[in-house]
Amino acid sequence: MKYDLSKVGIHMNLQYECITTTINSNGKKNSAPFAFIYLGEDKVMCRIFEGSQSLKNIQETRQYVVNVTQDPIIFTKSIIDELPEEHYTDDEDIAILKDAGSYLIIEVDEIEMKTPEDFPIKNDTNIYFINGTIKDFVINDESIKAFNRGFSSLIESLVNCSRYKIVNGEKKQFYKDRLEENKRIINKVSDENTQKAMEILAEEYNKY
Repeated sequence: MKYDLSKVGIHMNLQYECITTTINSNGKKNSAPFAFIYLGEDKVMCRIFEGSQSLKNIQETRQYVVNVTQDPIIFTKSIIDELPEEHYTDDEDIAILKDAGSYLIIEVDEIEMKTPEDFPIKNDTNIYFINGTIKDFVINDESIKAFNRGFSSLIESLVNCSRYKIVNGEKKQFYKDRLEENKRIINKVSDENTQKAMEILAEEYNKY
């Protein structure tokens, strides 16, 4: 089945920051922010590092939910603390955020482990590539859009640009380094327009 995820701002082969919710066989729910990639039709994938409770739950139940939200409290609590039960719906067999603007229920097709040698990262932790099939797509808020962090990287670089023009020495190099890091993020996760905007901005940095 083909789904039109563009209704919530999700386009093929780009990376979006969403809240992944899972549940274990004892009914305990868990949430965590993970990057989500739509592969087209009804196929999706995400990457999760070894040791995550979300990964353990997905391996056990072969299911997870992608919740589309831009609530900063939900993102923060999901990564530094256990999200209270009050944030979930009353469903006993699945974990869904009560106030999610949209959500997708994903059935896992394949879980593939990648070692640091297979997928270079800056630590020794294995990473798991999880491919799945969309089983349901629900929109609760027609205005909701998934968050792509490349846009935030662009905004940061735009703000830094005005500062870059008036500082010298180490501070100038600091903003130049931030530009390069933000450019790396944008080239990895963002669309062509955002990448083009960063190219234009980089040319402006080079004038100073």
